[in-house]
Amino acid sequence: APHTLGARGRKVGGINTVRLTWDGASSTNVDVFRDAVLIVTTTNDGSYIDSTGDTGRARYMYRVCEASTDTCSNEVTVSFQQ
Repeated sequence: APHTLGARGRKVGGINTVRLTWDGASSTNVDVFRDAVLIVTTTNDGSYIDSTGDTGRARYMYRVCEASTDTCSNEVTVSFQQ
């Protein structure tokens, strides 16, 4: 089954923070990509919180893949207006 990725952004202490949730991955670990760059390999527990370090207006594109493969989720974009 294809991976399904969802994302929700909010400010935490002024920092752009994105909560990713997914299902359909069968590997033990997944690779999380932000703007086509691998940011973390994490346990495949269906959730990851990305504290971007940015505080202003921004737009991020996310994808989750089975670790070390190109079996990946849909791409999701999250925008922050301020």
